[in-house]
Amino acid sequence: MEIGGEFSFLDIVNSATRSRTAAGVKDYTEIWLCPYEVKEAPQNTRQEYKNIDALADAFLLVGQEQPTVLGRVNGEYRIVDGHRRNRANIMLIERGYEQFKKVRFFYKDMTENMYELSLLAGNGYTQDLTPYEKTELAGRLKKVLEKMRDNGEIELKGKLRDIIGQYLGESSGQMGRYEKINNSLTEEAKEQFKNGNLGSVAAYETARLPAAEQKIIAERAAEQGGIEGKEIAAIVQEKKELEKQTKKAEEAAKEAKKAAKAAQDAQIGAAQASLQAERSAENADQSAGVVIGINPPMVSNMDTEENGESSPEKLEGETVYTLQQLMIQAKKVTYNELLVLQDILMNCSNRK
Repeated sequence: MEIGGEFSFLDIVNSATRSRTAAGVKDYTEIWLCPYEVKEAPQNTRQEYKNIDALADAFLLVGQEQPTVLGRVNGEYRIVDGHRRNRANIMLIERGYEQFKKVRFFYKDMTENMYELSLLAGNGYTQDLTPYEKTELAGRLKKVLEKMRDNGEIELKGKLRDIIGQYLGESSGQMGRYEKINNSLTEEAKEQFKNGNLGSVAAYETARLPAAEQKIIAERAAEQGGIEGKEIAAIVQEKKELEKQTKKAEEAAKEAKKAAKAAQDAQIGAAQASLQAERSAENADQSAGVVIGINPPMVSNMDTEENGESSPEKLEGETVYTLQQLMIQAKKVTYNELLVLQDILMNCSNRK
């Protein structure tokens, strides 16, 4: 079966069900069944069945001109079109009218997917559907057509959103809003949408919010008996502004942190450079007059004083030589060894 973009959705109705006209009846088989034997759709598009008693009275006066249409799925008879008619038949049986225990039906063998499509197409006269029912219809049509396309039961040409939108008489933009509601609205909010406390605009604006905020909107709608879409839109806008300001504040904090770190690094670098300069100057002063490469002055027992230490002159010469050699080996000095040297330097600086 091929469904193209250049058509009315009635083409789907005709090709999938062909059950609502005299010409379509020939594709179905007549059968007489008890109304209790047939099953209502597990999930019907219409949520309410009104005026069943009036329809039952009409059957008594003029008879039932249009039989209920069934799909036989895995041996089970399910209603495709005529839920109100079947309920009216059951009401008449319960009133005691025996002639309605067997009534005429039309049925056709169907797959699960074809039954779902036939049911939705049969319920697709959307002028009296509520916004919730129309949104549900759009979502279910999308799912079943995708399944049938993927299974090779049907071929679709054109964008699926446009195909369904043409049938429902809605623009592509409105179909996008239906999808957002079906995909993102929480169960609590959907219940308020179903009850009429949220309209289409309000439901769409609510679907754009996180789940926690949707719960607040649903509770408010239940308490107030409804909430306007513009009120929810204002909440969404306020949330966007808050997120924008929060993002700016976070970016400013990051930049401030970077600047502070750069200043700290510069300060540390300056301190290290100053310390290095001081050390270089001290080394230069201590090295003045000393010939690099001479043999180190030797300290003998003859040079010791009463306390057993070298004479000041000998000790100074030996210290200068040792420091010269350390300068050559500076790359090999460890951090702990450097601390020892710095302690020595500080001790010497503090002496008078």
